[in-house]
Amino acid sequence: METGFVGAVALVVSFGLVVASPVVALAAWALSARRDRFGDALGTVVAGSVGLLAAGAVALAVLVDPGAGLTFGAVAVAAALVLAVFPVLFGRQLLGRWTLLDADEALEYATLGWPVAMVLSAALFVAPGGFARYNVLFLEGLAATVAWLTLVLVVTLGPALAGLGLYNLIERVA
Repeated sequence: METGFVGAVALVVSFGLVVASPVVALAAWALSARRDRFGDALGTVVAGSVGLLAAGAVALAVLVDPGAGLTFGAVAVAAALVLAVFPVLFGRQLLGRWTLLDADEALEYATLGWPVAMVLSAALFVAPGGFARYNVLFLEGLAATVAWLTLVLVVTLGPALAGLGLYNLIERVA
């Protein structure tokens, strides 16, 4: 299967989010020790991340092509919404229902669970054959349907489930 420029940018951005997810989560967690609320710390880290993405898009627009910069920016925003913002906020809602955590604590656990979901989704993406070829983009029929549904479930529910596991682990130790 051949992917065009947009598909290649989407893959790079997606795997970039996989690599960035533990950095973002741990930076927000570390910064939250100095802030009253985890949400404020996460907002600061996300603002810095958005600034880096914007700088990358501007650099592409200036050095390569304005269309390339615009494409990168649009794909990065879409991927961040689908792979980061929605799963973490959904995870916060689920953790708020499943536990006695308040909204800010649930956000913290969902954010700390997000890298686990991202790494697992990357592993599932390349599971059919590795990085070089035969990832889920090459699957067809029922195999493709099962693979994509599994990826959607892992990305969507992963932060909540991993956060719940972390919460239960901490509750047992404490």
